[in-house]
Amino acid sequence: INVLRQRLPELGLTVCGSLPCEVIAARIDGEFDYRQAELDPTLQMLIAWEVDVAASWRVYREFHRNWVQGFQDDLELLGQVCPDLVLADVPYRILSAAAECGIPSAGLCSLNWAAVYAAYCEDGYEDRCILEQITNSYRAAGLFLAPTPAIPMPELDNVVTIGPIARQGCRQREVLLERCAAGREVRAVLVALGGIATALPIDNWPTIEDVIWIFTDAVQSSRDDMFNLNALEMRFIDVLASVDVVLTKPGYGTYAEAVCHGVPVLTIERRDWPETTCLNSWVQQHGHREVMTREQFLGGQFAPQLNAQLAKPARPDIEPDGIRQAEEQIRYLLE
Repeated sequence: INVLRQRLPELGLTVCGSLPCEVIAARIDGEFDYRQAELDPTLQMLIAWEVDVAASWRVYREFHRNWVQGFQDDLELLGQVCPDLVLADVPYRILSAAAECGIPSAGLCSLNWAAVYAAYCEDGYEDRCILEQITNSYRAAGLFLAPTPAIPMPELDNVVTIGPIARQGCRQREVLLERCAAGREVRAVLVALGGIATALPIDNWPTIEDVIWIFTDAVQSSRDDMFNLNALEMRFIDVLASVDVVLTKPGYGTYAEAVCHGVPVLTIERRDWPETTCLNSWVQQHGHREVMTREQFLGGQFAPQLNAQLAKPARPDIEPDGIRQAEEQIRYLLE
């Protein structure tokens, strides 16, 4: 979106979603109209890497049982905004509504919710109907942009594969270590498990000589090797670009940003998540990856995997050329 607005400076932008407006404003350059709207069901999580399957079933089934009214709500929203293009990441019903109104549309995501729902549903009659509604909605879009590494989407005939999409940070290693009062020989590990609040077992965390830990979620600790990201007054992406290892779980954003900056990934296993196989394969091909079990993570028994990552040679950065490719595709639809 930011690159698109550089090319089309007069382009108006309306963002619809449920995140706080300030979160959106931190990512988007320039002014935009914000509409608080729940456009798709939300996958329910127990912790950052574990889906609450039963609760997610209930949310999805309720959403689809109210499809007719929700579809009318989407039509009303489009009537209020009057867009020239709908870009979805990646709610699906709004794409059907856009097609009904004759408005061009595009999906943009490394996954689609049909594939995710299929991984967890019971495959009963209602589930098959839900999957059909989701898939048909995605098919209604003019195209579906799938940034590398994306899950396979054979059920969609409008997929356009593009390169990776990732924010680009500025390496400020000396600044980072100075703000942590650490010497130049110290190595830094960024702990970034995504936006789902999860209690971290830091009482079990290993103490490793000349290694410091930086947490994106605030932790309370008296240890002098643990730091909260917010206290460093640095952007997340600049910290990520400056550390030696990122500790995370399989998920597109952090994986792509780490590999594009040449930062090794230490990840928690996540066998049930549909993206895990393609994400881990891509990291293994273009970067460095080590996997630990959930039990090793919770028990703090992952020092061998971390040391293995710290010992590996640097890998070259990767250009997130999916940004330019997506912008070109979206601009073509607008023109």
